[in-house]
Amino acid sequence: MHSLNRLSFFRKLISSWVSLLILSLFALAFFLFGYFTQNNLLYGLAGVLGGTALTLAVTIITSREAVLQQNAKQANLARKDTYYVPMFNDLKQIFDRLEEARQKRLPYPQSIKGMGNEPRSFIWGNYPLPTFTNWATFQEEPLRSNFTEKACKLFDKVQESVADYNKAVSQAKDPVIEILNPKLDNAFREWASSDDFKQWSEETKGGTIWSTAQYHRWNAYIHGYVERPISAEPEAQALVWAHNVLGWVLVDDIDKASDLMQKTYQIAFQTQVTPDTSWFKTILESVWTEIQDLVCVKEVHKVAGDLLVRTIQAKDYVQDKLNYIRDMYEGGEPPL
Repeated sequence: MHSLNRLSFFRKLISSWVSLLILSLFALAFFLFGYFTQNNLLYGLAGVLGGTALTLAVTIITSREAVLQQNAKQANLARKDTYYVPMFNDLKQIFDRLEEARQKRLPYPQSIKGMGNEPRSFIWGNYPLPTFTNWATFQEEPLRSNFTEKACKLFDKVQESVADYNKAVSQAKDPVIEILNPKLDNAFREWASSDDFKQWSEETKGGTIWSTAQYHRWNAYIHGYVERPISAEPEAQALVWAHNVLGWVLVDDIDKASDLMQKTYQIAFQTQVTPDTSWFKTILESVWTEIQDLVCVKEVHKVAGDLLVRTIQAKDYVQDKLNYIRDMYEGGEPPL
């Protein structure tokens, strides 16, 4: 429809310029005849035709500008809804999550979705992973032409930093698991060697008989743990990655990491009553400094900082252009 309207406009425009040319030629002809014959009537007709031609020229130019402005309005409003707002939402998701992590209010996410290099392993958590999916589609031509070169470079930088972030967090996973797992194993086996646990095990035959003991479900979990084959996956693996204790490790908040560990066993692993948070914190305290000194952990801090800076730059640029569209085409700031 817009193409047909533009075609019709240009046909009219060409017709108008032809009319202008004809009027201008007649005006010139009358002027020359009037000049050579000293005929005031011809001078007058030349003036009238010249004035008409001038009026027509102004009308053609202003009409063309009005149509171009209308086309620009329609195009930019369409770009806003189709491209700019989705990009802004992606950037704001990343900014909000990284800023909350920087303020130690949320854990760092295990990954940012949409890059193709995020982990395939199961991830469980109370906080959705941020996404950066739209630029993967928009960066290819002809869609890329809906953005300025400056915007494209900003988005490319964010995309690059997102890939670096996903890689760095993924590489920090296994070293943290390797350090934490032996301490977790020792704590579980120490619990299993206590007199209370042994008495419970005898009375319930290893948890096969129901008991009203306070730690019945927890003891049953510990009993199952110590009976596992050596080939079983590390106990810390699900805690660190799927349930994102790693996120609080990267934030460097041992209290929230301890609380998450306890709640994971209570709720996700259905042990209900567990040792209190301080028991889990003692385990983490024995390895916390070593984990924080890991090169891979420090690398996550670096790339997360770079990603946050680039995200802010891109988000602010998009916000500025959204404000321009609002002020230019949507009546400016809302009155209420």
